[in-house]
Amino acid sequence: MELFTLIHVSRNEQSIHNNFVTSLKSQILLYLSCARQLAEGLKNQGVNLHVITNEEEYLRNLMPDYPFPIIQLQFKSVVPSGVKFFSAHFKLEVITYLASLDNEYVGLIDSDVVCVNDIPYSLRTAIDKRIPLYYDITSQVGPAYGLKNIIENKEKLLLERSLGLWAGGEFIAGPPSFFKKLDAEIASIREAYFANIQGFHHQGDEMITSIAIEKLKRTESILDAGALMIIGRFWSVKPKHYQNSINAYHNHFLLHLPSDKRFLVNNRTNSNGAFFREYKRYLIRKRVFRSIFSSMFPLIKYAIMKLSGPSEKKLALK
Repeated sequence: MELFTLIHVSRNEQSIHNNFVTSLKSQILLYLSCARQLAEGLKNQGVNLHVITNEEEYLRNLMPDYPFPIIQLQFKSVVPSGVKFFSAHFKLEVITYLASLDNEYVGLIDSDVVCVNDIPYSLRTAIDKRIPLYYDITSQVGPAYGLKNIIENKEKLLLERSLGLWAGGEFIAGPPSFFKKLDAEIASIREAYFANIQGFHHQGDEMITSIAIEKLKRTESILDAGALMIIGRFWSVKPKHYQNSINAYHNHFLLHLPSDKRFLVNNRTNSNGAFFREYKRYLIRKRVFRSIFSSMFPLIKYAIMKLSGPSEKKLALK
C-alpha cells in the first residue's frame, strides 16, 4: 500500500484551522513535520508515504533533510478566494492523480495522523481483496451541523434523496480503479459545487467526496475504516458530538489528531504504550490551560498575527 498526503501552498489565502500558528514558515513546517512523523511510523509497517504539493522546492528548502518522497503536481482547479479549507479542495485533484497510478492499492491520508499500532488484519484483508475504504464520521458531523441540514445540502448536488452519510477527508483508500470511479462521480458535481459554494454548510473536499462515496456505495462495497479500527479521530478540545475517551482508540492502527499537530511533532515515540501515556498527560495539561486562558485566545491569536507582520504572507494548508 502506498499512501499520499497533500501539502498545498497558497501564498494569498489564509485558511488556518485547528492551529495556533499564522506565518507561512510556521504553518508549512508544522504540516511537513507532521508528515515526517507519520512517514516514519508507516515505514515501520512497510507502508510508504508520499507528500504531494504544488511547491516542492519550497518544502525542500524549508526542510532539506526531509527523507521521504515529495511529488509536485500542477494543480488546475480554480478555487474561489476566501473560502474555508481553501487548500483542502485540491485533494480532489490528488484523487485524480491516484486514479492514474498502476499500484495495486493506494490511499489519501492527512498528515496530522499518527501510527499507533501494527497494520491490522482487517486492513491487510482489504488490501488483498482490493476492497475500498473510507472513514464514516456521520455521527460526528451530524450533531455539529444537524443531519437535516446536511441532507438538504447534499441533495442540492445529488439531485436525489440522500442518507446524510459523511466521509472524513483524513482517510480514503482502495485500488486505482476505485479512485477512477470516485473521480468520475466528483467530476459530475464539481462545477455545480463551486457555482453554489457559498450556500453550503461546509466548504471543502469532504462535501464533494461524501456525495460521491454515497452514490458509489449504492452499487459496490466500500467499507468503513473506522468500524474496522483502521483509523479514528479524536479531539482534545470539546467537540459538539459525543466522543469516546482516548482509551477507546488504543487498538486502532491510525489516530487522527486534528487539534494536536504540535504534540505529534514534539512527541515521537516508538511504542503504543509510550505514546498514549504522553498523550494523556498532554490532555490534562491542555485542559487545565484552556480552563484558565480560553477567554483570552482570540486576543492572543490577534496579537500573534500582528507580530508576524506583513513581511510574511499567509499560507493555506490542509
